[in-house]
Amino acid sequence: MRTWGIVLIVFGSLSLLGALLAAANGAAGSAGGIVFIVLGVYLVHRAKQKEEEKNQHDNWSDE
Repeated sequence: MRTWGIVLIVFGSLSLLGALLAAANGAAGSAGGIVFIVLGVYLVHRAKQKEEEKNQHDNWSDE
């Protein structure tokens, strides 16, 4: 999940950069890259939460 999150953040950033460059040149650009960035950040955050939950479960079962 973390890997896909990072990939989506990179693609979203590239898409957003392309939209900004297109807008600077007067062409219509779509800001849909923001959706990919938000989804990527959510996936990275969720992966971190799952890892913490697993560590808590492992620590609890060891005691």
